[in-house]
Amino acid sequence: MLAALLNNSAAGITEQTIATFSVPQLIEWSEQTTDYRLAFRAAWHVEHFFLKETALFSDYASDIIRIYCNTSNWSVLRSYSKLVMWMLSKHNDKMLIDVDQEESILEKSFNILDNSECPVAVQVNVMDILADLNKKHDWIANELRLRIELALEKEATPALKSRGNRILKRITNS
Repeated sequence: MLAALLNNSAAGITEQTIATFSVPQLIEWSEQTTDYRLAFRAAWHVEHFFLKETALFSDYASDIIRIYCNTSNWSVLRSYSKLVMWMLSKHNDKMLIDVDQEESILEKSFNILDNSECPVAVQVNVMDILADLNKKHDWIANELRLRIELALEKEATPALKSRGNRILKRITNS
């Protein structure tokens, strides 16, 4: 049964897979630190389940935020940063984040951007998170602009250029 979790592709995430593993079990596995592959695969499944069934966010928003703020596993952060992005996006018509959670997300997000080992995929997701929070905190725009420009000077990968420039444009026009 666990082999299915570790080996299924995105196309293999079916109702059967969802029925096999409970959301609380997947969340618990994504938090564990002894088996990074299991944590990554569990987080990856959580990401796909939630983005497919967005109603799940209302029951698990605090878990998503807690894991985003507490994990140091880059692979897990890649999935959970996507979930936090969705929670803050215009696609979410319910506010699921309170002031304390928002503050924790802000702190974690800037800490991630300060980490030189941060993979580009996580970095650009975090930039999107901060751009969405900029709507409520206009001070973020200047700080985020500086960080994006610095990142583009250091490592201008295609993904970073594309998302970085798009976010720069978004925060400049907001």
